[in-house]
Amino acid sequence: MADFTPTQGRYLAFIHAYTNLHGYAPAETEIAMAMCVSPPSVNQMVKVLEKKGLIDRQPGQPRSIRVRVPDDEIPPWNARKQGRSPARPDNQPSSVAVAPAAPPTSLYVVSVYLLSGPTSEKFSNKEISRAIEIRGDQTLEQLHHAIFKAYDRSDEHLYEFQLGKRPFDPDGPNYGVPDPQQRKKGDGDARTTKLDDLDLTPGRVFGYRFDFGDDWFHQVQVDRIDQAIPTVTYPRVIRRVGKSPPQYCEE
Repeated sequence: MADFTPTQGRYLAFIHAYTNLHGYAPAETEIAMAMCVSPPSVNQMVKVLEKKGLIDRQPGQPRSIRVRVPDDEIPPWNARKQGRSPARPDNQPSSVAVAPAAPPTSLYVVSVYLLSGPTSEKFSNKEISRAIEIRGDQTLEQLHHAIFKAYDRSDEHLYEFQLGKRPFDPDGPNYGVPDPQQRKKGDGDARTTKLDDLDLTPGRVFGYRFDFGDDWFHQVQVDRIDQAIPTVTYPRVIRRVGKSPPQYCEE
């Protein structure tokens, strides 16, 4: 039997589960996010696990961690620490039903490219993009807020996701905050529409329009669909390319 503490077992469980899911080991930054600790803490723990012979790794080679503990000795990966049930007399039968495990939550990794808007010359011909991770059970409104924050905006305006036959298709289906008086057939509500409702696939491209007046146009591309890490807060920005243009034109 392998000898490890409960904390070390959680590290082994996450590394094992991540490797089985992706086919390669997690980076130390991903372990840090899953464990809600700092990267230096992960690095120190990895050294301890290696010293105890619980893992192997190639120095200087990223994602090279390999768990050496037999599968049947590795605790199941569960981000929530389970409470211990109170003890009961041996002659009292158990009547507690075990709840089925929750299905894994899908994770959409999207790149949001700024295509046009009221920007100055210094932003022309430069890539300005943000990569965002968002769960499938989260809404388009939450994606809007993530983009809003990722581009360092301060004033809210109307917005719309355009998922028609081309990246920008005003004929829809479109999702925003529809006006009951002006709602068109096929319009959806971004506040209640989840990413999982849209049948998105890797490579799918659609439009995002912000501020009906200044008209900031963005192209959203689904890069990949993974499995969400239970301990990570989504949506979150994982990559920024280029400086955010001011929301309003500089004089």
